[in-house]
Amino acid sequence: MAKVSDPVGFHLRAAGRIVKLTKTFGSTVSINFGGKVANAKSIMGLASLAAEFGAEVEIQVEGPDEDQAAAAIARLISEDLAHPEHEA
Repeated sequence: MAKVSDPVGFHLRAAGRIVKLTKTFGSTVSINFGGKVANAKSIMGLASLAAEFGAEVEIQVEGPDEDQAAAAIARLISEDLAHPEHEA
């Protein structure tokens, strides 16, 4: 579980950040909210969840790097989305 830290919730920019991170892992990742399930590698799927600020979402990860993926994605959703992404 992770609590959505972005003040705007799962909008397209937040969904894009989640997808960008999720695609760095080989595991299959889905996020559940409000009775809906979205592939965490799909911007539109995540945005369609419409998870608002403070909502708790369930992260499901299955695959070779599932522990690392689950921890990184949970941290992004519950902490990092509250801050603007910095370009390198």
